[in-house]
Amino acid sequence: MKKMMAILSLTWALLIPAFTLGVCTDVQAESERKEVKQRLELNSVTAEELAATGVVDLDLAKKIIQLREDLGGFQNYDDLEELNIPADQMEKLRWNTTIKGIASDCTC
Repeated sequence: MKKMMAILSLTWALLIPAFTLGVCTDVQAESERKEVKQRLELNSVTAEELAATGVVDLDLAKKIIQLREDLGGFQNYDDLEELNIPADQMEKLRWNTTIKGIASDCTC
């Protein structure tokens, strides 16, 4: 019985700090998330509007708009892969924009 109590105590001693650490990092990541007041639609936004979010500079915003024109519109964020946008910047772009294309509007 003493061994069982010792194992149980040890398990709790290990689980509580691990759980607390996980919660703290989630809260920290959430607090670092910076969104615009209204998400912009990537299939209609201008380069200047996109750059004004602070997520991308004007040069990259222009490349995104050019790619949109070349593709005839974005279906999803995977369409942006060829621009090699860094993962952290891409995540911020997703927080601040939407894509309403065939993939999201289709009811088929």
